[in-house]
Amino acid sequence: MQVTKRLIVLAGFLVVSACGTASSAPQETTTTSVVSTTTTTSTTTTTTSTSTTTTTTLAPIQISGEFDDVAEAAALGPLPENFALGAVAASKSPLYDNDCHASTAAIDPVICEFGDLQSDIVIVFTGDSHAAQWFGALEVAARTNHWKLVSMTKSSCPVADVPTYRRRDALPDGEELLYPECDAFHTRAHAAIRDLRPDLVIFPVLSRFHLVNNGGIAAFSAGLGKSISSVSGNGTKVLVLGETPKTNGEDIPSCLARHKNDISKCANQRSKAEFPERIKYISDVASQHSATYVNPVDWFCTAEVCPGEIGGRIVYRDYNHISDQFSRYRAPQVSEAIKLALAGSDAT
Repeated sequence: MQVTKRLIVLAGFLVVSACGTASSAPQETTTTSVVSTTTTTSTTTTTTSTSTTTTTTLAPIQISGEFDDVAEAAALGPLPENFALGAVAASKSPLYDNDCHASTAAIDPVICEFGDLQSDIVIVFTGDSHAAQWFGALEVAARTNHWKLVSMTKSSCPVADVPTYRRRDALPDGEELLYPECDAFHTRAHAAIRDLRPDLVIFPVLSRFHLVNNGGIAAFSAGLGKSISSVSGNGTKVLVLGETPKTNGEDIPSCLARHKNDISKCANQRSKAEFPERIKYISDVASQHSATYVNPVDWFCTAEVCPGEIGGRIVYRDYNHISDQFSRYRAPQVSEAIKLALAGSDAT
């Protein structure tokens, strides 16, 4: 059984696909003005209409390289004033409040709908809490672009169809708890996605899972390929959204509260925050299955450091998940990634 809820929420990256690297092109908006002029003589009245079309080129959305807001954040010393750190810590994805995020015990997807519910363009995203953390950006993008957004997420259940454990810590007797509910969820969620026949499926990735039989990134990538194959076809494209950078291991709001005068202590070095080997495995499997891959690390890090605050927003709500406010802040980048994936990432 699956539950469907119809909800309305008020409220630089590398792209690799089978077609190569995609970049953002300038966008154009066209405005047409009609001016009417009336001339009256002693015997007649003449009205003349003149149509003028103006095309304005908008600045492109930055999709790679160093972001100014990240560079500015990396140079900060003290935390800007008026930060509500407690509110940030509670800034979880609204999917939890709406009961749209399936529990570890669940095997059926809870299907929730957002954005323009009448849209012909349907986008599904699925995965674990690292998928749910992107809801804010996805919801803003859906509303802005008049897309229908469908969520199917589940606690601790990765996007890769691969056997895993429910949690990483061991049980008292030294045995670890298998997670067959995740396997069942994959089967049922993928079937529901195929029934929907969406335009795009988004797989936000967290690959740092403890897999059965000590499977590493190779096993995870193989499982990701299995998931992509399961939902693609019939015109459905796939976007693989790469991992968010790893923090320094601390609860970031608590760290910032302790180090308000030197928030650099709450940053992480980029060399410790991203994992090139994992990125290569995941981008390769996406390319092999004709999916678009997006590495979002540039949205968080300069070439050297990943700050805990960017653009006046706290990046993480804990030691692991991005805050809902920062997720929404990156809606323009997520929106551009979706557009490229819908287009097949054949822009150069």
